[in-house]
Amino acid sequence: MVELNDEELLLRLKNFEDNFLERKTSGDSKDWLKTVVAFANSTPVGYPAVLYIGVKDDGTPEEKPINLDSLQKTFGDKVSEAYPLVYYLTKIVNVSGKQVLAIIVPGSPDRPHFAGQAYIREGSKSVVASRPQFDELIASRNSKANEILKWKGKLITRDFRSPSRIVPSSSAACTVADCNQFYVTFDTPIKESVPLARIEISFDQNAGRLKLEERPV
Repeated sequence: MVELNDEELLLRLKNFEDNFLERKTSGDSKDWLKTVVAFANSTPVGYPAVLYIGVKDDGTPEEKPINLDSLQKTFGDKVSEAYPLVYYLTKIVNVSGKQVLAIIVPGSPDRPHFAGQAYIREGSKSVVASRPQFDELIASRNSKANEILKWKGKLITRDFRSPSRIVPSSSAACTVADCNQFYVTFDTPIKESVPLARIEISFDQNAGRLKLEERPV
């Protein structure tokens, strides 16, 4: 992550609000979560956006004293509602003899993040999706991953295309262990993952099941 020192944080504090900067008073907490999630989703990965808390719109500190320990705890409680969790750093910045809180939020490689939990059904209950389940929900947007996930835990036909005419192509039955937008994992004696870019989807009419044709490297 690109780091910001105290001098850079002070310079940014006076800038106009843009894609990478927002200012809030300590009492204006309703948009903290939304701002942090938006920074994580929109900022280039690793580049730091900053939310300043305890300042007015013009960048000057609030007149009333702020309990920074309490403020950081309140902030942490609110941002913990993001899903998946958003990584951030807090720094205390001295401005004209007063202290304000700088929340540094780098663009996240784990995006998208949401301002709340993702829920799924387990039997008769609605429960918070685990991280693997959440990743599976995201992967389902990919039409190829979505089709493969329909066969998760089921037997499919896996075809291996030979790169030469001398060695014939081969076929085998195996189980789909998992799939995301990047790779599919097969449940063979030893689990094996293959990039989705090398997989083509078909259907084994004789066996009545999905067929995945795997191109050679």
